[in-house]
Amino acid sequence: MPVYTRETLPKLLEQTVNNAAQVYLFFGERYLCRDAVEKIEKQLLQLPGTVHPVDGEHEDTATLVYKLRSFSLLPGRQIFKVIDTRLFFSKTVAKNIWKKVIKAHEAKKPGQVTRSLSAFLSAGGIKADISEHDLSQLTPQQWQHAFGFAKPDEDLSWTVEPLLTLRSQPDKQVKNAADSAEILIACLEENIPANNILILIAEAVDKRKKLFKYFKEHHVVVDLGVEAGSSAKAQKQQKSVLLALIQQTLTEMNKTIVPAVADRLIERVGFHPVAVVMELRKVMLYIGERQKITQEDLDAVVGRTRQEALFELTTALTAKNLRQVLLIADRLQANGLHPLALIAALRNTTRSLLLFRSLQEQPHFGYTPSMSASAFQNQCLPLLKENSAWKKELSGHPYALYMQFKTAANHPLQQLQQWMRLLLQTEMRLKGSPVTPQIILQHLFFSMLAQQQ
Repeated sequence: MPVYTRETLPKLLEQTVNNAAQVYLFFGERYLCRDAVEKIEKQLLQLPGTVHPVDGEHEDTATLVYKLRSFSLLPGRQIFKVIDTRLFFSKTVAKNIWKKVIKAHEAKKPGQVTRSLSAFLSAGGIKADISEHDLSQLTPQQWQHAFGFAKPDEDLSWTVEPLLTLRSQPDKQVKNAADSAEILIACLEENIPANNILILIAEAVDKRKKLFKYFKEHHVVVDLGVEAGSSAKAQKQQKSVLLALIQQTLTEMNKTIVPAVADRLIERVGFHPVAVVMELRKVMLYIGERQKITQEDLDAVVGRTRQEALFELTTALTAKNLRQVLLIADRLQANGLHPLALIAALRNTTRSLLLFRSLQEQPHFGYTPSMSASAFQNQCLPLLKENSAWKKELSGHPYALYMQFKTAANHPLQQLQQWMRLLLQTEMRLKGSPVTPQIILQHLFFSMLAQQQ
């Protein structure tokens, strides 16, 4: 059967009215999947029926199969919706899940750490009682075999507490995915009651697995994945998705938005579909009966943290994007950020780049701009961390440090030293010159980027 996408989803919805399938698999971006499933449910429930949601953390295939095979005492369609199913996990998706574990840990969200870690272990087919202590007990070979990528070269003792939580909850222990897949396939190959419908939702799937191939051949599969990354192709696709969601949300309340304002909303929120929708709904409620959303409405409701904007400023500077640098700097000042605070952020970034570029000049660390992230993590980082003087600067996530080293490699030492001099001169001018701060900062940016070839 053909795999449906965002573009062909309307066709599937139209078909569902008169020719509903019994089994659906939605995978890809989380919010897009849930939004699409809500639309399918709406079509299915035009006839009487009941939705039975199942949390993937408590997913039990044997119980699910029993319900699918049973005739319900409730009238109409019985829709069994498994949210965040783990049936399609494997070590090929483990690395992406591990990134979510790290992100939740750094954000100090223990509940989310436990959920993501449980999914991570499930992807590798590992039980929570893997060791008496934590994931650091796994050898690099065991880690690579289970999860399909190199073991992080960092302290993993923080995994003790979430692992203890998982061990205390037997219903969250990892089950044999292969056995579960076989049980489900056997069930679906039988003639289950006509009113029973199964909907599976997954963020990530291993397309090589037998279960996925079976679904693709015999049932309805909807791919709502969005290309990740910052390439031009990925950003174009991400923006297209967000613009479609904005238009869909506006239609709900018969509102319109100036195209430039929609672009600004996307710029402020980034590629977070659920956040774009929620922020837009706030703006729509704010304007009341008025139909058109303006820039003033957006500024009044949807803010941007200064930390995020400063990060974007330094990123634009190191990427040599003068236009973006000037735009963000003007916006920061318009939002009340003192020019000296902006200088301080630029100085911190330049110092880090100067340190990393200096370290690259020392051959015994073995760094080369062409080396892979895993080579940097396994070969360079241990040597770098031997010097406790750089403990703070090298305390970030290994991949983030790798990207910072790559950025530093694009800037010669002489250039970074000149940046420090320019920043000092600008700070002195801001403290004693009658010239407006905006002009002084613009002169700074032109001077800094004029050094780059």
